Amino acid sequence: MTRHVLSGVVVMAVVVGPAVTSALPLGQLRDVLKQRYPLSRLEVQSKPHEGTVIERGAVLSLEADGVPANTLRIIQTNTKSPRFHVRDYAEVEITDEGVIKPGAGQLRLPKGTRLVVLDLKAEPDRIRLFTHTADPIVVGGKPVYGCTEFVFSFHGTPLTARDAAQVEGVIERWLPFAG
Repeated sequence: MTRHVLSGVVVMAVVVGPAVTSALPLGQLRDVLKQRYPLSRLEVQSKPHEGTVIERGAVLSLEADGVPANTLRIIQTNTKSPRFHVRDYAEVEITDEGVIKPGAGQLRLPKGTRLVVLDLKAEPDRIRLFTHTADPIVVGGKPVYGCTEFVFSFHGTPLTARDAAQVEGVIERWLPFAG
């Protein structure tokens, strides 16, 4: 009985081991990118100020024109619950060859729109930046904030921390730091 239990433990260690070690370089890449592009926070609890950037991280400038965005939405399930940002981003995929594949969106952002980064995800073959307009844009005479997810795709070997400079170069071709 003891032999079967021990062999099961050994098998588990072998199966789990590689998954943990392969996630490490990706986590390091995410950490490097979060240092380069510090995250911002939005006001969501105060209705008159919802969407205002209350903690400003990196501010990036949009280099393409007509990029889709969805209007910022804040929900509250009842009057006693906190308010939450609905993470409904318009998706834009940018390949490592420079091809832009815009998805659907409620708004179109003009070139030069200033964006802040709300979240950043690193995956083996892509980096996802979740952005929010730093300032409201006027749509139909009404100021609104826009939300866009930029998906930077990298085909080939899985990304690691060693790829940080290449990843930053691709991101900053489309979203350089605002001056």
